[in-house]
Amino acid sequence: MEIKSKKLKQALLIWYKKNKRSFSWRKTKDPWKILLIEILSQQTQIERADIYYKKFINEFPSPTSMANSSLKKVLTMWSGLGYNNRAKRLYESSKILSENNFDKIYPNFEILPGIGMYTKNALLSFAYEEKVLAVDTNLERIFSRFFGIDNAKIFIKENSDYFLKKVNSRDLNQAFMDFGSYICKSSNPKCSMCPVENTCSKYFVDTNKSIEKFSGSNRELRGKLLKLLLENNKMKRNEIYIKISEKEEKVEKALSGLEKDNLITLKNNIIEINSN
Repeated sequence: MEIKSKKLKQALLIWYKKNKRSFSWRKTKDPWKILLIEILSQQTQIERADIYYKKFINEFPSPTSMANSSLKKVLTMWSGLGYNNRAKRLYESSKILSENNFDKIYPNFEILPGIGMYTKNALLSFAYEEKVLAVDTNLERIFSRFFGIDNAKIFIKENSDYFLKKVNSRDLNQAFMDFGSYICKSSNPKCSMCPVENTCSKYFVDTNKSIEKFSGSNRELRGKLLKLLLENNKMKRNEIYIKISEKEEKVEKALSGLEKDNLITLKNNIIEINSN
């Protein structure tokens, strides 16, 4: 196992050195910049997230600068990315970090809203150079296919020392990310271009899940409603029904979800965007 692990690690690092994607935040150790790109890239292609990152880091170079702004400003800048509750959690995190900086809460980054084990380890690896694996779907998929296993999470936990020995975790984690995005993709993997094809178990599992189409979805409607409210701040229900050409029950479902995420406030017949 150790020999096979070593071969995979070495091959990926060599591949990464020649093929790594170039992004400004890849060289930084600023935890705010790392947190920002990690939140932006959740469920978003990294190239698209990078476009938003440049806008956000220019407007909010520190947690305090975002905390002193408003949720409405953050949501307006977020427009087009979807999953707007991510924007709210980022704004809430900036509030916490403006009073207690990263070093004060280190290593307990999970106290920040919406921060799970992956993002915590990404911060530990990229900002603090800790020897940890940032386990995302790319890394799990690579391990599962290469070693021929079903439960990649347990396997990684038990064997991470093999991969972290004598290596910069920043380079290793980024190598896994790029390799999983370009070569060992979830669908149509480029096995013929894989540097470890000869030793890979090629354990392919059908992970196709029914994915809700964005067009006509509740997610799309939520985005339309939020954009409308950001432009008008507050509106009456009947005004929204007129502006949004959709069934009332679908509009109410979307509004209810936005209220649950604390993005809007429903007061009798008035719907208002939350500013804090």
